[in-house]
Amino acid sequence: MKKILVVDDDSDILELIKNRLQASNYEVISASNAMDGIKKAQQQQPDLIVMDIMMPGYTGADAVKVLKSDMATAHIPVIFLTSVVAHLSPGGESLGINVDGRFYTSIAKPFQPDKLLFEIKRVIGDRVTQSGGLYDSHFKV
Repeated sequence: MKKILVVDDDSDILELIKNRLQASNYEVISASNAMDGIKKAQQQQPDLIVMDIMMPGYTGADAVKVLKSDMATAHIPVIFLTSVVAHLSPGGESLGINVDGRFYTSIAKPFQPDKLLFEIKRVIGDRVTQSGGLYDSHFKV
């Protein structure tokens, strides 16, 4: 069972994501702020982190900078779940959220739980389904 850390200061969003992911057979760890998220990532070594950006104190981007500079957590992929606008390519495609020159997948709030689940599966390499099709995803972000 893959382990996902969800970091968000909104308890309703944490509960919604936790319920959806557990129903999809993921182990879920939650944190309500960036500092707690950093500690839990270091201790629990999740397969993926879903991170809000706008949180009091340390932001999600601050937390990712810390995690990516730590050899023990640098390998963990991150998806940002945020109301912050993602960067766009010249063609208009979303490049994601830029943290220190590296772009991370982002899902805009408000979000559709199925879209978040699709992106989680895509990023951690699970088989993903969308619109009735089946895709074999073997890539990491």
